[in-house]
Amino acid sequence: MKILIVDDEPRHRRGMASMIHALRPEDQVLVANDGASALELVRAEKPDTVLTDIRMPNLDGLSFLKILEVERLRTKVVMISAYNLFEYAQTAIRHGAYDYLLKPVEAEKVENVLSRIEQQLIEESRQHSESEALRHRLNLTSPAYRSRLLMSWLNGSLTVTERNELEALEWVHGSGTVIFSEFRIEPGSRAQWDKTAWLQRLELVWSEFGEANTFPLNVLHEEVYQAVTIVRTPQIARERKPEIRQTVSALGAAWAKYGQLSHGVGPDCRCLWTEAPQAYRAAQTAHQYNFHDCWNGILFHDELLPVRAPFLLDGEKLFEALQGRAAESAIEMCRGAFNQLAANGHAAPDQIKECAALTLMKIKSRMRNYVERRIGNVLTDSALKEVPGCRTYKELMAILETRLREVHDSIRESQSDKSEMVVTECLRWIRENAKEELTLERAAEHFFFNASYFSTLIKSRTGRTFSDHVTEARMRKAKELLAANRLKIYEIATECGYQDTKYFCRVFKKQYGMSPEAYKHASLPQRSVEG
Repeated sequence: MKILIVDDEPRHRRGMASMIHALRPEDQVLVANDGASALELVRAEKPDTVLTDIRMPNLDGLSFLKILEVERLRTKVVMISAYNLFEYAQTAIRHGAYDYLLKPVEAEKVENVLSRIEQQLIEESRQHSESEALRHRLNLTSPAYRSRLLMSWLNGSLTVTERNELEALEWVHGSGTVIFSEFRIEPGSRAQWDKTAWLQRLELVWSEFGEANTFPLNVLHEEVYQAVTIVRTPQIARERKPEIRQTVSALGAAWAKYGQLSHGVGPDCRCLWTEAPQAYRAAQTAHQYNFHDCWNGILFHDELLPVRAPFLLDGEKLFEALQGRAAESAIEMCRGAFNQLAANGHAAPDQIKECAALTLMKIKSRMRNYVERRIGNVLTDSALKEVPGCRTYKELMAILETRLREVHDSIRESQSDKSEMVVTECLRWIRENAKEELTLERAAEHFFFNASYFSTLIKSRTGRTFSDHVTEARMRKAKELLAANRLKIYEIATECGYQDTKYFCRVFKKQYGMSPEAYKHASLPQRSVEG
């Protein structure tokens, strides 16, 4: 069946389309964002079924239904609404609605109503077989009907009547080639884009290689247009590859200001009538590999080579690289592994995307103790949404590079913050343990660091050595004890971590320019005043 979905909410529209594709993959799905555009599609495409919301801008569902009734456009209309009001349903049924469903719509109910509609259509078709056959013959020249007929042929879903009708066309016989083309519109160019002109130009270009017939395909994405061209030619396509590439390149350049054009060319068919459906699927497969920029927008099916390139990205080495001074080494490591996996454009895009998503999730898992939660969420979103949606290898690598830089910056920031904390804790530890034997090795062991790295860390963060900080802490404590005048000099030396009193006195004098004894006496007048 051909099913039209009408809803002004993009999320609901996409959700319903996806549901129907899952339930009935053989059906053709059209979409419209309001009643006015839906009416035009019904007039042009003659869908078997319309699933439409009631409340929409421009033309609401009930008004849409009334116009269908007036114009005698016979399609099965199922009204969908979030409002469980009897008058809505009553009005809808009175104007010819087939059924009425409430949001949120359940898949089981959609499948049930579509199955009932299909059975009714089959019954109507049986009852009016003679008039239906006549209608087919009368409408054979209609572009919309022709497209539907050809699509049924390529998908292997022709009825007996349709098969007999199509087989009568001369151009579906003989040898030839099937080409699958796609045009992705750049943001902001949709208003200037002329679909009809594009289809005509596409057919004209392929006509240089034989008798060409181009017809559009219906897709869910509004920024994507797809078409199939069947070229009837006695000359084997692979013998004209250079000429085809040159012609297609010029066509792509002519439309480059609007978007990107790409093609997949199926294998040569000795008999189009019997081999075109398989060639069409092969052309679709070939087109997927335009994901790789190296094909320059056109790929012949026989150019694909089976590859099993391993994915050689060492997670631990990548982890080490991300902790380095610059992110470039990690980026180069990642790019090298993916370039090898890509195998010069012969690796399946889905395989590359799967490895990219897995890499991001492994990075998240490995870095969870080093980076903030926000970065982890970004990695997850990229793995689950951005990566699967990548249209090209270049776009995929740009996403990976961006994520690697973000992780690297986050790790560096985290390391910096942790270093500051460790240095602060170390200085506090020195002050609290000034009486003990304080060595760099003991401090490094206490804070779980390599002694050499710990020494460098202290010096880089404070501008002074570990020994300088120990001496400063001990001398500060010595001043406090001397000013208190409760202990003898040798006792103060011991309290400050010096077992040799003479050495303590030399260090103190070097630090303050006077002996401990002189400092004690100098503090006496101050204590008297304070007392």
